[in-house]
Amino acid sequence: MPRASAVLAPALIVASLATPGLAQVKLEFKHPEQTKTTHKSTTKLSQTLTINGMEIPTKSEETVVASSATGKKRDDDSVPITRKIESMKVKIELPGNNEVEFDSANPDAAKVDNPALAGLQGVFKALLGTEFTTVVKGNKVIAVEGAESALDKAKDLDPMVLDQLKTRFTAEKLKSTTQQEYYAIPDILLRKGEPWERTEVMDIGGNQSLSFKKTYEYLGTVEEGGKTLDKIGSKATAVTYKMEPSAQSPVKVEKSDLKWTRPRGRSCSTARPAGS
Repeated sequence: MPRASAVLAPALIVASLATPGLAQVKLEFKHPEQTKTTHKSTTKLSQTLTINGMEIPTKSEETVVASSATGKKRDDDSVPITRKIESMKVKIELPGNNEVEFDSANPDAAKVDNPALAGLQGVFKALLGTEFTTVVKGNKVIAVEGAESALDKAKDLDPMVLDQLKTRFTAEKLKSTTQQEYYAIPDILLRKGEPWERTEVMDIGGNQSLSFKKTYEYLGTVEEGGKTLDKIGSKATAVTYKMEPSAQSPVKVEKSDLKWTRPRGRSCSTARPAGS
């Protein structure tokens, strides 16, 4: 199931604060009024579950294009940001040579006979075009409006599938995952080369989640396309798995031992506009 809320990241403008002799910067989120941004995210997941010595592999790949439109500042100085899922392309490979595909360019193609798998396609179709509004004040998400729109579109789905959607697309869940985006940026002055750590949770559906321990680092400024950008590097150093007791699964995971490995030659960094 797509991590819709995870891909709708807010626009980040880095405000640089130069301190004589220290060359420190202050990283802040800014939301210029009446602006719109588009974000494309591709997520790949490969998982192998071993039961009594038998390996059960699953794979998924999804690409989501989402937009964020910032409205006018409200009387209480909060800012509404409307987030919308513009397009989706999903492929899931399951045991027994079962596959589920969905492409918003042709949402009725690749139909499957299995009712459960068809239900997943119904979820993807319900999520397409869904929009909700986060209300932000400073670096704090104070409210989420319109989260029920996705659930209204999915009300005719299989009850079990709808229940899974309810656990992920609620105002409380969207508020939590969006606030996590802001939490990645520290509220202290930084120098080039200074790291900071965060723990970030990824919802993988079915009341299951992965928690990543990540290290960020301010890498200084770079020139790109005639603009000065602040560059931030990040890497995951550890990962843990959790299944909620309420998970509707034929098996219960009591213990897991996961290790994080980075693909050879791959790094992760983000460059954003410098200046207020």
